[in-house]
Amino acid sequence: MKMMKGIRVYIVIIMSVFCIVGCKVDSKLLRYKDIYSEKPTTIYIVPTIDQAERPNKKITDRSYNNQLDVALHYMPQSLQKPFLSKGYYVIPPLASMEISKRDSMGEAHINDTAMLKHFAEEYGVDAVLFTFIYKWEEDEAGWHVYLEYFLKSTKTYVTLLNTKMKAGKYIPLGFRGTPTLSPRDASLIKNLNLDKPTSQRALLLDLVNNYVLKDLPWNNLTEEFETDIEENARFSCMKYYYDATGVEVYRPMSVEEFDQDCFLLNNAKQ
Repeated sequence: MKMMKGIRVYIVIIMSVFCIVGCKVDSKLLRYKDIYSEKPTTIYIVPTIDQAERPNKKITDRSYNNQLDVALHYMPQSLQKPFLSKGYYVIPPLASMEISKRDSMGEAHINDTAMLKHFAEEYGVDAVLFTFIYKWEEDEAGWHVYLEYFLKSTKTYVTLLNTKMKAGKYIPLGFRGTPTLSPRDASLIKNLNLDKPTSQRALLLDLVNNYVLKDLPWNNLTEEFETDIEENARFSCMKYYYDATGVEVYRPMSVEEFDQDCFLLNNAKQ
């Protein structure tokens, strides 16, 4: 088992080197130049916009629909953690939900400048995060989700971050190759009272949210601000997988590849 895990780690390293050599990598200063110049401090997280279709054979499956709904409701809590770790102030999830209901945010649009201006004036928000879940897939190996992230400035209305992610989490296997629970899965089940499939989906969202948003620059009020300007930024369109041994595997993908996998291929795997 240790040898296999070591081989997997080497594969990840080789893939990372290949990506760095063969793909254009922007510095954080270049990728996030507007964040460094605007210095946003307070973030509002719009409730995640779920555009995932429920396949016909699953529409009446209460267990399946409950898994997706509970994982969706876990998103606000998951999204705020990476921002907080980088020193940003985040409108708390419960307050965000109330604001969304009060301000009729059900049809929020990333290019609605009037809405962005409203948040700046009414709540002192510097940037608004929009997240979209486009599609869920599952197979015998694990769970897969397609997401997109937009961070919009309420000052200039420019897009501070736009990332597309095809993410997957494979079922962890025990010593005999049988399905088991990782410590993080077990923690979610215990702390949030989730069943096993829902915990896998929630953890997948947590992993990919953390991966995408922790790439952002530090808040300008922290001592670490601008210490990372020469670091390589992560790619804006990626495949990300958390394999059965707990190793993160990732590589860039084209927007065309993402769109084909997400929007053009059939949903037979769902």
